[in-house]
Amino acid sequence: MENSNAGPDLRKKARFYFVTGYVFLIAMALFWSVDDSLIFIFLGIAVYFFYLGIHAWPKKNTKEPFQTSGYQTRTENSEFASVLKNVFRKQHQSASPSVKPFSKTGTSESNRRVTTLVILAIFATFLIFFIGSIFSNSDNGYDATAYFQTAEQQYWNGNYDSAYLNYRRALTLNDKYAEAMVGYGNVMMMRNQYDSAMIMFDKALEIEPHFNAAAYNKALVYYNQQKYDESINVLNPVLESNPEYYDGMLLAGDSYYAKKKYDEALAWYEIAYENGGERSVNLCHIMGYIYDTKGDYSKAIDLYKEVLSYDSTVVNIHQRLGELLPNEEGNFYRTQVVKLQQQ
Repeated sequence: MENSNAGPDLRKKARFYFVTGYVFLIAMALFWSVDDSLIFIFLGIAVYFFYLGIHAWPKKNTKEPFQTSGYQTRTENSEFASVLKNVFRKQHQSASPSVKPFSKTGTSESNRRVTTLVILAIFATFLIFFIGSIFSNSDNGYDATAYFQTAEQQYWNGNYDSAYLNYRRALTLNDKYAEAMVGYGNVMMMRNQYDSAMIMFDKALEIEPHFNAAAYNKALVYYNQQKYDESINVLNPVLESNPEYYDGMLLAGDSYYAKKKYDEALAWYEIAYENGGERSVNLCHIMGYIYDTKGDYSKAIDLYKEVLSYDSTVVNIHQRLGELLPNEEGNFYRTQVVKLQQQ
C-alpha cells in the first residue's frame, strides 16, 4: 500500500522545481543584455528544472473505461502522456457510435486537461516569441552604424552596460569598425579592464594608423596605469603630425607633470591654453602652481584669479592669493578664506 503522504510531498517537490525554473527564466530576462552566453546558461537550467518538475509530479490512479472497480491501472508518469491518452480515447469513442461517454466526472476531468493544454500552449508560444526576439538578427533593421550611434549615446549618458552590448553588436556586423573598437575599449577602460581596452585600441590603430582617438585612449590607459613614459611615447608622433590636437597636448602635459618635469608640462599646457582656448579650473590651477614654483608670481596670480572666476570656493587659491597680494587686496582673499572655512 502506497504512503498517503507521497502525493503531497511529490507535489511540493515538483512545485519547487517549477518555481526554480521560473526564477532562472526571470534571471535570463534580466541579464540577457550583459552577455549572450548567459541566455544559454539560464535557459538551459530553467528547462532542466521544468523537466524535473514534470517528472516529479505524482502519478495518478484512474479507472480504465469498461473495467470493474476491482481492476485499476496507473497512468503514465507524465501529465502530458495522460492528456494524450485521453485524446486518443476520445477519438476511438467518436469512431465507435456504440460507445458513448456518460460520466459527468470524466467530462469535467477532460475539460480540465484541455484547459491545462491551452495554458501550456500559450506559455510555450510566449516563450518562443521571447527567445526569438532575443536571437533575432534583424533587430528592427539596425545596422552596424545604428548600433554604434546608439552605443555612443548610451556611453555618454553613463549607461555602460548597454553601450557595451551595442558596441559589440556593431562589431559583430562589421569587425573592421575602428570607431566601435574605440568605444568598446572605452567601456573596458571605465571598468578598469585596461588590458582588454588596450587590445581594442591597438586593433583600431591597425585598421586606421592615424586614428587620433585610438592613440589618445591608448596613452590614457598608460597614464592611468602610471606608465607615464609609455603614454608620452604614444602621444609624441600624434602631436608631431597633428599640431592642433590640444586634447593630446593636455594629456602629454599631465604625464610630464606627474613625472615632475614642470618645464615640459608647461610647454604643452601653454600651447593648449593660448592656441587651443583650453580653459578649466584644473588647467589654470596647475599652470598657476608651476609659475608659482618658478617664481613668476605675476602669471601665477593671474591664473589663480582665473581659477576663482570658474569656481570661487577653492579655499587654497584664496589662501595663496592672500599670501601673494599685499594690503587691502590681500585682505579680501584672507577674509574669504575665513568665510569659506566657516561654511
